[in-house]
Amino acid sequence: MNNLKTQFLGFMNTPSLFTELNGLNQIQLDIDEIKDFDFSQLNVVDNLTMGVRIERFFEFYIQQSKNYDLIKNNIQIINNKQTLGELDFIIYDKKANKYLHVEHVYKFYLYDDSIPSEIDRYIGPNKNDTFVKKLAKLKNKQLPLLHKDETQEYLDGLDTDSFEQKICLKGNIFVPLHLLGKDIPVINNSCVRGFYISREEFVGQEQYKEFEYFLPSRDDWISDCSTCNTWISFDKAVEEIDLLLVREKSPLVWLKNKKDNTTQSFFVTWWKNKKLLVQ
Repeated sequence: MNNLKTQFLGFMNTPSLFTELNGLNQIQLDIDEIKDFDFSQLNVVDNLTMGVRIERFFEFYIQQSKNYDLIKNNIQIINNKQTLGELDFIIYDKKANKYLHVEHVYKFYLYDDSIPSEIDRYIGPNKNDTFVKKLAKLKNKQLPLLHKDETQEYLDGLDTDSFEQKICLKGNIFVPLHLLGKDIPVINNSCVRGFYISREEFVGQEQYKEFEYFLPSRDDWISDCSTCNTWISFDKAVEEIDLLLVREKSPLVWLKNKKDNTTQSFFVTWWKNKKLLVQ
């Protein structure tokens, strides 16, 4: 796959994880605008990490948008040869007639209902990231950086006190199979994109052998699984999954039901113990 336009559309169609939470407010992106975009200007090199790649999609949106002007982005704040941090985007909001400082985040989280604290249940597929840590970093480090004295010299005399601070935090949530179709707290439930299971659950149930599969590269994780046109057998999928699980990587897998051509996304986790599934 690795189609830039498909990935960009996947980014734009990903909902915000929330509207407002703990004083953090989301910037509003107008998806209707993109019908007039010049996609020949969408140029993202292949060797970027997923986070940087999606930042470039956000940058492309701002550059093409009629609602915003891009003033600066990826501004490293350095004092006495020490990097204090980086401001993701400085944007001018034409409708509101004000400058915005926007921090950009795009995440995949698995909802682990075995964790007692509700807010702590959103974790990265490989258990090396959490929603709580990201929120803390935004509130305690990334957003306060705008108002440090050392930052002023990088903003060409703009008055940071008049800035409004927002975030662009889009995300995809995957739930245990027994919670699929049920509401979960804290986040926007339209972000629920699929489920996650262990390898034992995947290979141990006959129903999964009836479907076709595709393991997208990380660049394509943001794409909609319905855009895939290359599928492999269950046995081949298990081979590819095992190559990642042995490295303690939880792969994202796309599934296609051959009977009705419906598709579904799910993670196979290396860390999840086998649980009794509630159907």
